[in-house]
Amino acid sequence: MSFDTGPDHGPSGARCPRILVAIHGYEPAEWSAEACRLVSLWNAPNVRLLAVLDVPAPAFTSLTASARRAYQAARVAWSEQEIIRLRPVVDAMVKLLPDPAEIVRVAAAQGDPARTIVEHAVDWAADVIVVGAPAPGPRSRLWPGPLHERVLRSTTRAVLVTAPPVTGSRRLARLPALPRLARLRSRLLAVEPGT
Repeated sequence: MSFDTGPDHGPSGARCPRILVAIHGYEPAEWSAEACRLVSLWNAPNVRLLAVLDVPAPAFTSLTASARRAYQAARVAWSEQEIIRLRPVVDAMVKLLPDPAEIVRVAAAQGDPARTIVEHAVDWAADVIVVGAPAPGPRSRLWPGPLHERVLRSTTRAVLVTAPPVTGSRRLARLPALPRLARLRSRLLAVEPGT
């Protein structure tokens, strides 16, 4: 009896799960540690870090060669800035993952990182897509909606969304309600049936 121990198979011959960790740069600060912790729960996963470069592509209407060169230079500069912006997150994840992960950088198709993530997951035959939910704030409510929701709506693959970290202000907002509930409960228990 022989076992296949290629890149997609573990030492037991079982197929290793293909996990696509999508990084778009707008994740909360603590997201990389939580995502790596969740990925490490799988047995011998085949991990690919997908850094999605969200480079703008404004309309270009000039016909002159110098304008085309300036436009291309601006696009290259935007791409370099995106790589610099995503580098700390990618480096942090590479340090935290147990096995070496493959790193792939792609430009977002037509300014839609969610579509790029889903298309890459299909092309790579990923079993699971890991994305981060943004921290609550104005950016998480902008159109066309949070990226993780768009990924969930447009794929049939399993999607693991890491929750945004709980901040101290969210916990404190719930504490004042507890004494009121305790008083209400004590009043309800103090009332005897039939009175």
